[in-house]
Amino acid sequence: MNREHITALLMRLERYHAKDREERPSHTWRRWVEDPLKPQTNTGSLRINPILVLLAVMALLAGGTFLFFSLVQL
Repeated sequence: MNREHITALLMRLERYHAKDREERPSHTWRRWVEDPLKPQTNTGSLRINPILVLLAVMALLAGGTFLFFSLVQL
């Protein structure tokens, strides 16, 4: 690779990472939880990733089951 190409590549990487550092944490969080296929509804509100919803429901069920069997004497 020639030196100009490497320099241009480094400049682009620095700009990309500088832009990423300036981003607010709320925007980063929103990108993590939004649906990757269709991030917004027809009205423009956030559509949450269905896999995250499923994992949250499973965690609640597991926690509820654990609490039930640890608190109830059979």
